Parts: sequence; structure tokens; C-alpha cells
Amino acid sequence: MRRPHNARWPRIALLGALALGGCVVFDPELYQQGASGITLADRCENPSSVPVVQPALQRVVQVDTNGLGDQYREFAACTGSDLPGNEGFFAVNMHPGETWHFHIDPVTPDADPAIYVLPVCTTLQCSTAGASDLCGAGRSEHFSFRPVTDGVHLIGIDSKVRGGAAYAVTVVRPVCGNGTIEHGEPCDDARPQSEVECERCHKVLSRAMASEAGVANDDYVNAMVLRPAAGAPLQMFPVTGTVGGCDLDMFSFDAAEGDAITATVTPRNGATCPPGLSLSLLRSDIATPPALTDVPVAVPGATVTMTDGCPTVTLPRAARASTWFLQVTVRPAPTVEFPYTLTVDARQP
Repeated sequence: MRRPHNARWPRIALLGALALGGCVVFDPELYQQGASGITLADRCENPSSVPVVQPALQRVVQVDTNGLGDQYREFAACTGSDLPGNEGFFAVNMHPGETWHFHIDPVTPDADPAIYVLPVCTTLQCSTAGASDLCGAGRSEHFSFRPVTDGVHLIGIDSKVRGGAAYAVTVVRPVCGNGTIEHGEPCDDARPQSEVECERCHKVLSRAMASEAGVANDDYVNAMVLRPAAGAPLQMFPVTGTVGGCDLDMFSFDAAEGDAITATVTPRNGATCPPGLSLSLLRSDIATPPALTDVPVAVPGATVTMTDGCPTVTLPRAARASTWFLQVTVRPAPTVEFPYTLTVDARQP
């Protein structure tokens, strides 16, 4: 649930820990919070020519792609869709083990922003897990990112709409365990919350029919952990959720080598599965858990079947022990939220 912004530079304020659509909401009408302007670089081959944004925890910058060009149409590979608009770049120094969160608000009416992270200026480093371009004209985009390399990372500001536009970009480095639930952070281990089980700043769903609602889980960094209480096996384990707008839901779980994995989405509350509903199985791309710090990849051998428009994903045999991810999406976005039950089973056949 993201709100369009007006054409002025926003007066940005953080509304506590209100999370809508998977991201903390900003209200431009409350008070000025030190947003500053930077001039984006129009090319990214030479990192020394790209302005650096390096917040201790959080910084809001005003940027404008008017006057720049559409130099890199190939960076559409970063988001998976054509980006004919002007693009510009700033840089952030990142280190493995850190978490970064990027949130871009359109200031120009009907601007359609896209944002992506590049460790170097090449499409070979593109990953849709390090990008966001889902929500459409006049709406915000956001995502979290965990670097696997050390040093300067390029942040590209782009658009599906030709020409340039003005934006406010929030750059956050949330610190897990500091007792503060920061922008882009679902929970914090050092700040207990009623009815929220938190582990490494991920919400854990340990009870059957527990809900994902109310806490961000719309990328792999913030995936909710499925782990039945008291060490019970992950067998026919149901959790509930809602998905709608340009949002998506992501869950993680551990499975052993040789496990057969099955997951199914079914409707709740009299709903029917909407057109465009999908369920994807992804896997952490490192050899041993814990693996919540690594970008997940598609799983060879996983198949999806549909029953009355509701998806079931099946993997007959896990090739190795790993952390696995399930992603629930609806594209194109429905006009109303879809309430669902996700049932997950991982066991030796």
C-alpha cells in the first residue's frame, strides 16, 4: 500500500514503525527531516565520478534525472522489464554482513521509478533480487539488499517512462540487534514485541495458521522463517497471509538433502485464487546453512501445477541441505488483497 506524492520535494518524516506494503511509510506533510540534493552521474564506468552517499544509519537524498540520458537500455535486465527513461547513478560503500534498504518516492507526478544495485557497471552483475520495479506510475519502490562483495556499489535510478523525473531516495543501513526496528527491518532481536518471535531480525512463524500480516516480508532479506515450535517437523505446516497491490510475500525454511518439498497456496475467507497468482520455490546459493544472507536462485527440477487457479510447487528430491524460499505473487496486481493459506511440507520420501 503505497501513496503517490506531490510534485514538490517532500518534507519527509518517519511515522514510527507503521509498515504498509512491506515498508515504513513517510508523510511529506509533517516536517523537514534533512533531505539533501545530490547530482547523479550519467555514466557508471568510472566509480570515482559517481557521488557517494554514505549514511551512518539513514539518509534521504533528492535526485533528478532530468538533463540525463538513457545510456544503458541493457540495465532492463536488472528488473526484468524495459527501462526507456533517463537513468543516473550514485554510490554506496558496502561490506559483506551488512543489510541495506533502498526506498524511492516519486516527486514528479506519475513518475514510474525503478531502482537497482550494481557491484560493477555491467549487466553481468544484475540481479532482480537487488532491484525493484513493480508498482507502477506515481508509486514508491523499495527493496533490501545484502552485499556479497566488499567496496563501492552503484545505485541506478531509472524509469519505465521516457524522460526524466524528480525523486526522493531513502538509503538505510539497518543494524540487527541494536534494539531499534529501523526502516526496512521486520523486527529486532533486542526489542521484544508481543506475539512476534524474532530471530536475526526475521519474524519466525512457529504456530500453525500463524499470519505474516503486519510485518514486512516482501524480499529475501526479510523473508519470514517457517519453523514449527518445539522442534516439530515441517510437515503439512499451514500459515496465512494476504497479497495485493504491488506487494509479494516471501518465506524461508530449512530442508535436508533428499527431502521431498511440496507447497500449496489455497484461498481463505470465501475468496478464489486470482488470475496471475504464482508460487515459486527458490534456494540459497551457498553450500551450507545458515543462508539468509545470500541471494536465492531458481530451483532446477521444481514443477508447478495449477488447480482451480491455485498453485502447488513440488520438488521430488532436494539435491542438498539448504535454506529454501517460497515467493507468493499476483501479477498483474489485483484490485483487492487476496487472503490465502500457504501449506508447506518437507520430509524424506
